[in-house]
This record gives sequence, structure tokens and C-alpha cells, in this order.
Amino acid sequence: MIKYFFISFFLLSSVLGFSQIGLGTTGGIDFYQRYVNPKDDIAYPASGNVLLNLVYGPRFWVGTKSISLSLEAQANLGITAFAIKDFKGMTEVAFPFLAKINFNGLSGFMPGFSKGFSVGGGIQYTRTELFRNETYKKKGVEREFFKTYIFEINYGFGSFGSSGYFYLRYGMDFEDDASVLNIGLLYSINKTYVNKYKDYSKSKK
Repeated sequence: MIKYFFISFFLLSSVLGFSQIGLGTTGGIDFYQRYVNPKDDIAYPASGNVLLNLVYGPRFWVGTKSISLSLEAQANLGITAFAIKDFKGMTEVAFPFLAKINFNGLSGFMPGFSKGFSVGGGIQYTRTELFRNETYKKKGVEREFFKTYIFEINYGFGSFGSSGYFYLRYGMDFEDDASVLNIGLLYSINKTYVNKYKDYSKSKK
């Protein structure tokens, strides 16, 4: 499924003949995270966090001011994450890999201020309780990276290569009963477009 999504991504970009490309970054914070590990029948599988959730990673765009396609990878760190039901340890990390279709203000190429939205999907690798306590280690609780297929929606505003937006991401793996949920606020900067606009502004002075 994911393979066909990325194939469609590249075919669509070729067919539409987009004229602009950009490189930049995405970063921000999560207001809420909840990750559910594959069941092991030993300990409660979920872990969550509402504080100190940091997001950062590279992003690539191809498109116009009205519509663009993008690829991005992120590192998402939940520093104070833990399970309330049974404290097995703290801290969780996730690595989502996403392809998105972006419209208007979130296209990354908007020359003025505008609202916009994005939809996309991909794969996320997640691990909870990076620092486990000894009690649960002795019980045999293992916390390895698990994979989920994710869907994400964004809504926000952007201008001149920069954008800020609310995002919601949900993912599942039906075979292992694993799931992920991320809700937060992100910003993206198309550094290629920002630098191009700065150079253009200087030449007009």
C-alpha cells in the first residue's frame, strides 16, 4: 500500500510538470502523544505524553503556489512520556516518513499570506519506554521499535515559503494491534524559496 502511494507521488509530480522545487525543515511540538505497543500479555501496552514533545526533520517540496507535493522525515521525541496505569519507564521516540499533498498557504511556494491544508500518509517507527525500570525488565517486558501505517491532516497558514499549522496523525498495524496518535503544532520553512524571495527583494531595492 505504501509503495503504491509513493509511486503515485512521483508519477503525479511528473505528469503535472511542476516548475519549482524546495528544500527545508519541519519542526514544532506535540500537545499530545499516545502510542500503543503490540500486546505482550505482560504489561499495559500504551504510553502517552503532554509535555516536552519535540519534533524536527528535513522536508522536500515540488510544486506551485496553489498545490505541491512533499516528502518529509521527522524525529519526534517525548521526553517525559510514561504509562499512568503501570510505570515501566520513561521517554518515547518516533520516526515518521510522510508523503503529502499541500494546498495554497501550506504549499511552500505561496508568495503572499494564505490559509491552506495538507493530507498525506506513510510509515512511522515508534519505541516507548526508552529507559525502562528494572522491575519490568525482569518480568520480560521488551520495548522494540514497531511499525504503523499513518494518515495525517494539516490546517494552517503560510506565506513566502514559511507556514505554521495544526496537525493530527493517526496510525495502526492491524496485525499487532499497535497504534499511534500525535496532535500538535508544526512549522515548515522552504529555505530554497525563502532565500529566492530574499534575493528578489534585494534586487528590487
